[in-house]
Amino acid sequence: MKDDIYTLAHEIRNPLSVARGYLEMMNKSNLEKYKEIIKEEIDTSLEILNNYLDYNKIQLVKEEIDLNVLLMDIKNSMQDFLKKKGITFKIEFQDKDIYLEADYNRLKQVFYNIIKNSIEAQSKSIFIQYKVLFDQVEISICDDGLKCMEINKIGKNYSNKVLGNGIGLTLSKKIIEMHQGSIKFMNNKKGFVVKISLSLK
Repeated sequence: MKDDIYTLAHEIRNPLSVARGYLEMMNKSNLEKYKEIIKEEIDTSLEILNNYLDYNKIQLVKEEIDLNVLLMDIKNSMQDFLKKKGITFKIEFQDKDIYLEADYNRLKQVFYNIIKNSIEAQSKSIFIQYKVLFDQVEISICDDGLKCMEINKIGKNYSNKVLGNGIGLTLSKKIIEMHQGSIKFMNNKKGFVVKISLSLK
C-alpha cells in the first residue's frame, strides 16, 4: 500500500508541476497557447487518479461484441487526434466477423490506455493487427516509440517507459485478465509491442 501511494503521488506530481510552471510563465500574449498545455497536464493528473481509483472496483458487463466494430470505433475516435499530433495510425482489418464475449467499454479503455502510452513514448506511428489462433484472437498493438524500461514490472504500478506512467497499463492488465485473457509487453527492433489474447465466442 505504501509503495502504491508513493507511485501515485510521484505520477500526479509530474503533470501538476508542469502545469504550475506554465502558469508562472503565462501572460496575455501566450495565454491561449499555455492554456491548452495546462489543461492537458491537469487532464493527465485526473486520468491517473481515475485509473488508480478504478483499479480496485472494476466490474465487467459482458455481451457479444464484434472485434471489428470495436476497432472501427477506436479508429474513428482516435485518428484525427493522433493526426494532429503527427502520429500515423493504422488498423489492419480482416474480412470476417470476430465475436467475443466481453465488456465493450472496458476493452475500449484498454486500447485507449495503450495508445496513450504510445503517445507518451514519443511514437510517430501506431499499428494494430490481429489474427485468429484456434479458439483465440491475438491482437498486436505496435509503436515505434521509446522502448519499455521496466517490462517485467508492468502490473505493479511501476513506470514502464522513459516518459509516462504505468498505472494505465496496470489497469489494462487487470481488465484483460478479468476476461480470462492474457496481455504481454515486449520490446522489438522498432519500439514497443503489446500482445492481447482473448477467447472467441
